[in-house]
Amino acid sequence: MHFTIERRRLVKMLELVRRKLPGQKVKDKKVRLYACAARVFVDANGVTGGEEALVFRNGSCSIHLEGFLGLLKSYSSKPNVTILVDEKSLHLFSSALTISEFTPEAAPPGDFLVGRVIDDLFKGDVNRLNFEKP
Repeated sequence: MHFTIERRRLVKMLELVRRKLPGQKVKDKKVRLYACAARVFVDANGVTGGEEALVFRNGSCSIHLEGFLGLLKSYSSKPNVTILVDEKSLHLFSSALTISEFTPEAAPPGDFLVGRVIDDLFKGDVNRLNFEKP
């Protein structure tokens, strides 16, 4: 798995999925990370978030959520991050974190609507925005 994404957006997604949902007894300690379909997805605590990214190689893995989030926050001066994941670890700049459940094949964790921007949208007719399944 290999991708580049805006660091701030990845941090925001991880902060959103780390929250325990009402009625949930135990908070997930790991987050599932997917890179596929020109997007990066994170999945934990019953919540899935996704953001567009430059995906060079598809894949998915599980990683310790708090450790990954702390590492991303430590690179606050970097606007974008390039992440490379192999069978054993996630590499971010000069740092590496241990991962589990790596797979080189990945599919989006759900069906997501993809918006298609048309010229009429910029003329003020918002009702003509079309959504279609990929």
